[in-house]
Amino acid sequence: MKTNGHPWAVVIFACRESPLQLRRTLEAALRSAAHCSVVHLLVNGNPTLADALAAELRLRQGALELPPASPDLKVWSIPLADKANAWNQYLHRLWAGEEITFFVDGYVRLNPDAVTLLGNVVAANAQALGGSGVPTMGRSAKAIRETMILNTGYHGNFCCIKGDTIGQMRAKQIRLPVGLYRTDSLMGAILSYSLDPSTHVWDDVRIQVHPTASWQIDAAKWWRMNDLQAFFRRRLRQARGELEKAAFSEHLAKRRRVPAELPDTTKELVSAWVTTCPEDYKRLARKHFLTAKALESFRTPRGMRPADLEPELVFSHESATTA
Repeated sequence: MKTNGHPWAVVIFACRESPLQLRRTLEAALRSAAHCSVVHLLVNGNPTLADALAAELRLRQGALELPPASPDLKVWSIPLADKANAWNQYLHRLWAGEEITFFVDGYVRLNPDAVTLLGNVVAANAQALGGSGVPTMGRSAKAIRETMILNTGYHGNFCCIKGDTIGQMRAKQIRLPVGLYRTDSLMGAILSYSLDPSTHVWDDVRIQVHPTASWQIDAAKWWRMNDLQAFFRRRLRQARGELEKAAFSEHLAKRRRVPAELPDTTKELVSAWVTTCPEDYKRLARKHFLTAKALESFRTPRGMRPADLEPELVFSHESATTA
């Protein structure tokens, strides 16, 4: 643990980013987390990217602009391309007792003060189980930011969970269903119910939002074919997300079942909801024209054997400023 820093950790989820984009994300995270203990980079389902980055880091320590008092850096390769599984792997395997862990998407460049701003307010709030930054870029950023500041929220681009809460999640065997798109929505709901909707009501105070802890992202260029394709894929994923949200809301809010009883996969979760609540599914299908196609797209992810889900350490750099 750092002798001159916080016992905090940062986790970056990566999958489809380019090596350049991921290096920029990592450099920004290291600057923002300069006084934290460790930064974990979890590359999901892309061993070529993980190995290339690890090789570059081994050959040229200067490939990343490491601050003088930098955190330790660990790069992990996970065979399965799935963010929910990456959440599970960190919570149940990689977390080493840090007091707060921050979670960042692989295309997000944290502002230099983001980790400190969010970490300090979350640490100071005894009621908070976790926290979230707010977006400042994108057409919907202003509306999302204002809603989060007023009503709280949990933004997957940059959020955090206290270590005590992670310890409880381990003890309760809480995991996200593999294949989930709405990872941040479900995690935010779990925190808002204090991990157990059977004994707690939803309470917004359990997630601390900081109004200026934020990040940068690359703007989409609509004249590029890749960005147009990404737009249509995102619309389908959003339709999937509406099905997921309805299914886990039924589980947590209506049936008041504990998160540990969620199915292992999102396909099982949504299929059970459609069977149990056919009229709710029909209402959703009438509102969203991609709903039927989204339902057909659910698949059990390949590589569901335990060994295919676990992270492999491909690079490790220990700072000189460790105890």
